[in-house]
Amino acid sequence: MIGDLSVVTPSYHGDLERCRLLCDTMDRFCTGYARHFIVVDDADYGLFAPLAGPKREVIATSALLPRFWTAGHWRGRRYLWRPGLGLPIYGWHLQQLRKFAVTLSQPAERVICIDSDICFCRPADLSGLATATRVPLFTRRRAITSDQPRHVRWRDNAHKALGLVTPPLPGDDYIGPMITWDRTTVRAMADRIEAVNGRPWWRVLACQRHFSEYLTYGAAVSHDPALEERHERVETSPCLTYWSGPALDERGVSALIGQMRPDQFGLTIQSHTQTSVATIRAALLRG
Repeated sequence: MIGDLSVVTPSYHGDLERCRLLCDTMDRFCTGYARHFIVVDDADYGLFAPLAGPKREVIATSALLPRFWTAGHWRGRRYLWRPGLGLPIYGWHLQQLRKFAVTLSQPAERVICIDSDICFCRPADLSGLATATRVPLFTRRRAITSDQPRHVRWRDNAHKALGLVTPPLPGDDYIGPMITWDRTTVRAMADRIEAVNGRPWWRVLACQRHFSEYLTYGAAVSHDPALEERHERVETSPCLTYWSGPALDERGVSALIGQMRPDQFGLTIQSHTQTSVATIRAALLRG
């Protein structure tokens, strides 16, 4: 529906409590969206089902994509496979595919992708994202360089999937938290991938294994004038990220919030900092 915005969150059992915190902070602080879709593995559906509510729906992967079978575990990762896929993929790959799949299946013209390790810490009216003339496309211009081999490979594969020649480095980076997508653009991207490769879009990306959903979307926009016209490049994020450092206590989380720009309302504290979810919850939702 034009003028509506959906929130899309892929998650898994290891992030259940973080996802619960996201939901609770959305309910406290967030307005201006139509639906919140949480997409999880079928095996995790029962864990996440209690998070559903009047504006929140939990969706199993099988409702969006063909079935993937467990192909073993290695170094703490569960690998997934299906016929014709080649090498197995793991959960992080599938989470990226879920974002595209749920965007295509839901009715709103725009979605904002919010991972389950993000939370809201200030009042946020998202309706402006739905009604803006153009969709904000987060872009770090010329940020991908040759000393970032993973990003370079993701960028190369994005262009390959779309049947495009990869421009020389440095390249634009479209990866970030709280990324807004246009459903029409995702449809055009998926159609182009299928036309170029003669296979379903999800299979093309899964067979690459080394891909980024955000770089693929950005490449689709940057090489299509009609899609570019639907977007406006922005260089700031509404979310502040604590990437590294010591574990934070409540005062540390509050101090971090105090560093946020006036236009920021989201916060993500990386799990490897060992900051507990309970600490973040106490700092954000006290009282």
